[in-house]
Amino acid sequence: MSGVRPIVLALLDGWGVRAEREGNAVALARTPIYDRLAATSPRTLLDASGAAVGLAPGKPGHAQAAYATLGAGRPVEPPLARINRAFQSDGPGGIASHPVLKQIVSRVRPLGGAVHLIGAMTPSGIAGHQNHLAVLAALLSHEGVKVRVHAVMDGIDTDPQGGIEHLREFLDDIAGAENAELGSVFGRSFGFDELSDPAATAKVWRALTEADAPYTEYPTAYLDECYRKGLDDDRVPPALVSSFRGIRPDDALLLVNLQPDHGHALLGALADPVAAGLSQKALPLSGVYSLVRLTPPLGGSVEPLFEAIEFRPSLAEALSRSGLRQLTLTESIAEANLWTFARGGAPALLPGENVLVTDTPPLAQAEKRPELAAAALASELLSALKTGEHDLITASFCNAAVLGRTGNLRATVGAIEAIDKYLGKIAAQIGKRGGTLILCGTYGKAEQMLDPATGAACRRTTAAPVPFVVAGGTKVSLAGGTLADVAPTILDLLGVEVPGEMSGRSLAAERTDKVSA
Repeated sequence: MSGVRPIVLALLDGWGVRAEREGNAVALARTPIYDRLAATSPRTLLDASGAAVGLAPGKPGHAQAAYATLGAGRPVEPPLARINRAFQSDGPGGIASHPVLKQIVSRVRPLGGAVHLIGAMTPSGIAGHQNHLAVLAALLSHEGVKVRVHAVMDGIDTDPQGGIEHLREFLDDIAGAENAELGSVFGRSFGFDELSDPAATAKVWRALTEADAPYTEYPTAYLDECYRKGLDDDRVPPALVSSFRGIRPDDALLLVNLQPDHGHALLGALADPVAAGLSQKALPLSGVYSLVRLTPPLGGSVEPLFEAIEFRPSLAEALSRSGLRQLTLTESIAEANLWTFARGGAPALLPGENVLVTDTPPLAQAEKRPELAAAALASELLSALKTGEHDLITASFCNAAVLGRTGNLRATVGAIEAIDKYLGKIAAQIGKRGGTLILCGTYGKAEQMLDPATGAACRRTTAAPVPFVVAGGTKVSLAGGTLADVAPTILDLLGVEVPGEMSGRSLAAERTDKVSA
């Protein structure tokens, strides 16, 4: 099938489909452009969770799984599964035999330093997993290395105040590791999340380097006190535990992450406080490491134990091999989605490929400025359309997902309405040029802003299906499918052969009748 060019793929993060209106920011938002396009164009629903995106059955979708599946044209095994195999193996491929872990021990132990494990205290397996912290603490302790664990409380991918039980379980798990202790607890909004602001990062930096934070003898009691003040896990202020007196020279840092864009602010400040404007002197550390490779700029200076994602070929590679030109647009807060996940971790631009990243405004005011960088993204997209140089333009609008994570229903509604406004401008320009606009949700979030059991704010992602709409010059019918079918569909519409490695199938058929969701 040879389609109409250019194709613009607008990816709508957090834009799930749910029939009920209560707590549904997508349904409550005024979206005349989206509604018109969906009503007058071929449309269907896509599965964006569980096995469809490489996760365990029933697991909610999330950015990493969604974008990897979109780029690969098939479900991709997530880092959690690969890393869990290493953590569960006693053989040569097991974590105890990992050369980077051995390197950490050889550097730190002779100097009498400590290894500081910084990671999410959560069983979610999205931002991290507490079992990884426990196993690493036990292994390093067994090697005679002092270990200080800095527990980053979740509250977004788990129950908002469920971290107290997760921490209790972790403390039980490391009870037999005589050299391992809890050093601090703090919420993920303090330098761990991409949403962290500089003031929060500075606060946790002072806590970990200068021991400038309150002490608590009973960390679970401290969490309970924070809950009674109305604070969820992700917003728990830093507190120091027992004998912790700060990171010292010759210590090493190991970020126990599963996402390549998490922990950047905190790890960057700890590794180079001079560049971060927090100190006039850098602390001489034995090394700085991460569980999975971080995105630039830290990815080049922080040694990883595992790659974040690896697959070939990708949609970008298939287009490049066919001599087509492509442009990818995103904003800095969501850069890893398209640059790392959707491209299979490819380190460099491909022939005919361009990636443009606009700066996300300061996120401390995100709830008051829910459009984020959508205006700049739309402007760049419109300029690119006018040049007529690209066969495929992909733009990622992360607003609904980012604001959805705040739990603020009104702000999330505003984010969706802002996207709709820019979709109107994009659709108008594509209409003038006879191109095709594809609207594709990536994973559910904004359609479920309230917990149905408690009525409280729901900030986690969901297992909802997502919309897929083909508007403009291409007249097709659409079958139902999954996110794995998006890349084959685009290649089909562009007349490009679908690589054999892509198990997804084209959703498009050369018929004028339309299948509606």
